[in-house]
Amino acid sequence: MFVSDILAQKGNFVFTVTPDTTVAQVAQELSARRIGAVLVLEDADTVIGVVSERDLVRVLSERGAAALDLRAREIMTGAVVTCDPDDSIDEVMAAMTRGRFRHVPVVRHGELLGLVSIGDVVKARLVEAEVETEALRAYIVAS
Repeated sequence: MFVSDILAQKGNFVFTVTPDTTVAQVAQELSARRIGAVLVLEDADTVIGVVSERDLVRVLSERGAAALDLRAREIMTGAVVTCDPDDSIDEVMAAMTRGRFRHVPVVRHGELLGLVSIGDVVKARLVEAEVETEALRAYIVAS
């Protein structure tokens, strides 16, 4: 199974913010949309960072309520690991595990195509395992 399979099922909508979006606005959007991260875009497709719930917790613990007035560019994780739609689920899962992050933008030729989360990857992997199990059962019954 590939990243493109996940996007085909979940769609390619990605919630994004600008570098000047306030931390308070980011927190409101994460809460309202029940999501764990937003991408920070410099222009229509150029990902320059990710602001996750972890980033919010970190800056709030360091700066308290004053953190709410900061901008996304000041708290975002800037070293963004991306994937290609043709990457396998296993490759993306391994990258997430190594890097200890939960969200990966899907980019091809500089164009943002979507976002996959660890939840998306685990769900896809479970579906894949279920299909394999059913194929093995059918093989055993047919033997």
